[in-house]
Amino acid sequence: MKPRLLLMATLLLGFLAGWWLNPGVRLPEASLLVEFENASDQLITSLKLDFGHASGQSSLLALRLAPGEKRSLFLNHPPAAGFNVLVSYADGLQQDFCANRGTQGQQQRVILRR
Repeated sequence: MKPRLLLMATLLLGFLAGWWLNPGVRLPEASLLVEFENASDQLITSLKLDFGHASGQSSLLALRLAPGEKRSLFLNHPPAAGFNVLVSYADGLQQDFCANRGTQGQQQRVILRR
């Protein structure tokens, strides 16, 4: 067998073994990966998240989410605790709400509609 072909076969087997042993992303226990989707026909100029717990408070700011665009944000926050969201649209409209309180699971989704 040619050395180059042997190298490629070895790399492929290594990749497949790694994928089989670790099939998914594992997040730290008290964390969330939240996908936000702009389901409106307006540009979202900013998306501000506020979340906290007994020992701290955090804020996160995401800018410019186009209509139809999805964006995933990582929050150092336990699932089911909920988090505050302030959505600001290009035309000046704002929406302020608590999202996903009581929602289980570390990978969550928020669809932003007007």
